[in-house]
Amino acid sequence: MNNEKKEKQHKMRVIRIITLVIFAVIILAADICLILNHNRPFSERENRVLAQVPELTMPSLTSGKFMTKAEDFISDQFFLRDGWISYKLEADRILGKKESNGIFLGGNGYLLEPTPQVQEETLGRSLSSIREFALRHPELNLVMSIVPNAVCVLNQLVPAGAAVIDQTQITASIRAQVDDLLTYEDLTPVLKLHNTEYIYYKSDHHWTSLGARYAFEQLAPDLGITDPAQSYTEYLVTDTFSGTLASASGASSVTDQIHICIPDTDTQYVVEYVGESLKSATIYQSSALQTNSKYDVFLGGNHPLIKIRTTARNKKNLLLIKDSYANCLLQYLLPYFGSITIVDPRYYSDEIDNLITTSEITDVLILYNINTFVEDNSLASVLTREF
Repeated sequence: MNNEKKEKQHKMRVIRIITLVIFAVIILAADICLILNHNRPFSERENRVLAQVPELTMPSLTSGKFMTKAEDFISDQFFLRDGWISYKLEADRILGKKESNGIFLGGNGYLLEPTPQVQEETLGRSLSSIREFALRHPELNLVMSIVPNAVCVLNQLVPAGAAVIDQTQITASIRAQVDDLLTYEDLTPVLKLHNTEYIYYKSDHHWTSLGARYAFEQLAPDLGITDPAQSYTEYLVTDTFSGTLASASGASSVTDQIHICIPDTDTQYVVEYVGESLKSATIYQSSALQTNSKYDVFLGGNHPLIKIRTTARNKKNLLLIKDSYANCLLQYLLPYFGSITIVDPRYYSDEIDNLITTSEITDVLILYNINTFVEDNSLASVLTREF
């Protein structure tokens, strides 16, 4: 009996030693890979710069900054980091976790961006400036729409019990404060009507070309478009798009397709990126498809001021005041205006009334997604007239 006990203890010691050796080999291999891989400057999957080897100095050592930076370096450059992040996220899904880094883990593989708390003061200034702008320009056909996000429209995919802010209440409040002076188009019903279709990206906070098309069809009568195109030529330009929500959540395995959709008309146009010494015969920038920011295929991303001249045979000139959601919508608007002037208030600083005069604007469309609109502090300064 005593011999059996000793043999059992011996086996346990052997198992412990083997376990320690295995862990030591894993740690050593990870350290070697870390040393060989330490110069990886950027994570395409996370869309961010990675920490590098910190410089060892006496001040950084005594202050503790060296150890903090060293921990960041080890975390960022850890062997097979991207794979470990993906495995952890899948494990979180299996265990019923509702979110990762503040992003909801929705059904059907969707990542859903929560609605931020409304910045009441900022929102109030924006709405006041819109009212003042409308009163100043009664001659314009002024249309406005605040687009709901996937977390609102695809509500059937929101994790059970997730704390979701009701976007419909926010948009109803916005509408009530402006629709006596302009045409406000609520896109929520038409988007919810199609909420089983591919109208939002799974990995990104934007809507797809299909979602934007349904929105355009709803907005067309408001903009005086009486006979919109009924047929389009659609192109799949990438199926490896991994967007902002994938980067934020760590769900790098979630990818999307991007389609461009061209109305079947004979309209030609020229795009001028004002102040950037750049002109183009297309709104699509194929070079963006070689980057991590593939949604920038639409207009090449956000710019302060863009002017588009078209061959449309009418005297309608549109001013589009927008965030990046409108970049995808623009492809549907092109055949119906002689010119389209595009302003992104987050990057534009000049007075907008001058543009209305010089570009002979007849119609204005204000289009934002709700998350940007409730936090934006730049719209008021663009719309407010300086005397």
